[in-house]
Amino acid sequence: MYSFILWNVSPEIFSIMGFPLVWYGLLFAAAFLVGAQLMTWMYKKEGKNPRDIESLIIYILVGTIVGARLGHCFFYEPEYFLSHPLQILNLRGGGLASHGGALGIFIALLLYWRKHKNQGYLYLLDRMVLGVAIGGCLIRTGNLMNSEIIGKPTDAPTAFMFVNGIDKSITENPSFGLLVHKVTMRKVDTVLQEQGVTVQPIEITLHMSSLGKGNVSDLLNGGIKEALMNSSDYYEGKFLVPEEIRFSESTNEGGKKTIIFTLYGVARHPSQLYEAVSCLILFFLLLFIYLKHDGKVPEGRTFGWFIVILFSLRFIYEYLKENQVSFENDMNFNMGQLLSIPILLIGLVILLRSYRPKGAIS
Repeated sequence: MYSFILWNVSPEIFSIMGFPLVWYGLLFAAAFLVGAQLMTWMYKKEGKNPRDIESLIIYILVGTIVGARLGHCFFYEPEYFLSHPLQILNLRGGGLASHGGALGIFIALLLYWRKHKNQGYLYLLDRMVLGVAIGGCLIRTGNLMNSEIIGKPTDAPTAFMFVNGIDKSITENPSFGLLVHKVTMRKVDTVLQEQGVTVQPIEITLHMSSLGKGNVSDLLNGGIKEALMNSSDYYEGKFLVPEEIRFSESTNEGGKKTIIFTLYGVARHPSQLYEAVSCLILFFLLLFIYLKHDGKVPEGRTFGWFIVILFSLRFIYEYLKENQVSFENDMNFNMGQLLSIPILLIGLVILLRSYRPKGAIS
């Protein structure tokens, strides 16, 4: 037996007239609000005009979204999006790349700087990264709430088992979802090898309306099994389905039926949580550097440390994460690692430059 967290959190907070409020969207918006407050605080502390922040945040917001979307489309799925260019606009279909978002921010700040030459480019980057660090924490927490960007299988005590897709595959199916009032899950203290993967059984309980005699086996090994195996979570390897679903059932006096059966869950690294915690620690480190210099940080210092630490960790974390697209499986370094290298080198050069004595020859 090994320890893990059974993660069955809904991406939606609640729904209003059919329009859901989702954790990811809320945390994404919060990232920019917190970033704006941090920039405003720094501008006031340094005697700058805080009204400049309004236009600056718009530049960063547009740069982040456009860069992240185009980064995903052309770094990870160029053939598809070049053939279906209108799908680039389909943000609800998912697909944002953090490396693309970083490049988008660099370009957006460059455009902003061209109209505000009184604020140096590195000056802007040095102050912007505090908000980006705390924003990265919030956005990666949003990824965790979505059960996306999952890690590789592990028996580490930090493992998460992402099982939200099991619930959705059953309750949202139009053929039988209305029969199921509630789905509950619990861990079973047994470790097995199934299809070459270490798994742990998950006991699934369906609380549902009465079914005709003999229909339970047909429902489980027919419609429900098919729905589970057609779900994206199954294809991503978050759980496995046995060849034959065995079950027990009971019916109460009101005719309500309870069905219990077992699936196999795969515990994985919560890579989103690793990155969220890293970003939070990085934020406090950058804040310490800023306060240590009383706001008069050597040019490029906080930006350099941010880039070097963040993208070094990103390179390492990629070894713990599942590849996003199949072509990465044949690569020595995946796309996330390859994109991290040039950004990391740029950050390293700027960081070293910030430690040179004033008046030293560049």
